[in-house]
Amino acid sequence: MKVNNIEREIPFVLLFLMPWVTYLLLREQLPAVIASHYTVDGGKWVADRYASPLGLMAGLSVAAIVVYVSMSLPVMLKGLRPEMSAGMNQWLYYFKLVIIAFMLVLPTYSLLAAGHKLPDFSDAHIANVSMILLLVILNAFLYLLFSRVNRNMPKPVSEKYYKIIWVGTHIVTSAGPLMVILSSQGIHAERLIPELTLLFIAICGNLLYNVRPNWYMGIRTPWTLRNEEVWRKTHHVGGVWCFAAGIAGFIVCIFAPEGMLRFVLSAVVILISVVSIGYSYWLYHKIVTH
Repeated sequence: MKVNNIEREIPFVLLFLMPWVTYLLLREQLPAVIASHYTVDGGKWVADRYASPLGLMAGLSVAAIVVYVSMSLPVMLKGLRPEMSAGMNQWLYYFKLVIIAFMLVLPTYSLLAAGHKLPDFSDAHIANVSMILLLVILNAFLYLLFSRVNRNMPKPVSEKYYKIIWVGTHIVTSAGPLMVILSSQGIHAERLIPELTLLFIAICGNLLYNVRPNWYMGIRTPWTLRNEEVWRKTHHVGGVWCFAAGIAGFIVCIFAPEGMLRFVLSAVVILISVVSIGYSYWLYHKIVTH
């Protein structure tokens, strides 16, 4: 069992090593700074932020480690979740592998482009192809994940609500890459991304109110997973809060300048997370103490 677990982690080790090996091989050929972020200006991709090669590598590697740990947490916290099927565990493993691969292939590609081994993202065709690949990969995994859950596991909400969440997740996930592709064609619809996301948060808040305990949907903190009463009350409060914050954020986005939209979305997500996590912690200790 331990040997199998170690073998399953080998692809992640190789992925984490890939950008660093590339950096070491190209170190003498790299400029002092390389493009770390691109925007669309006049229908063309333009680099608007720069970082040192080492800084870019370190930042994205740390972000990938955080994602890896957070996606591995349900398995690490034994006893805090219902037992998942072997098939579902396998799908989640591959989904995590794809996300980490995408995060670490990007800096590797940036280094190769900066070393003149590959065309950089200022080539609109390369940038658009990367967005299309992201769109296809994310939607393929979402479809396989939701369809597998739909066939093989008891759902925490009714069939109708489950399909609403299923379709809504595809729409919100697709919005970002689609808006980037449209912007490169001179069609600007950046406001739609935060507005669609906030509407989806509000819809999910309405559905969260009566979500039954499960391991893959809802407010899954260590305290909600340990106690059914904490789960139920946290989802009552969290559902109302998600709905109210999502609608309020959507209204603000309608009138706010475009440069403020990402801050509005970030503020709503952070507030919802803090309230939900904090309330579940407080309620669990209140119930356990009494």
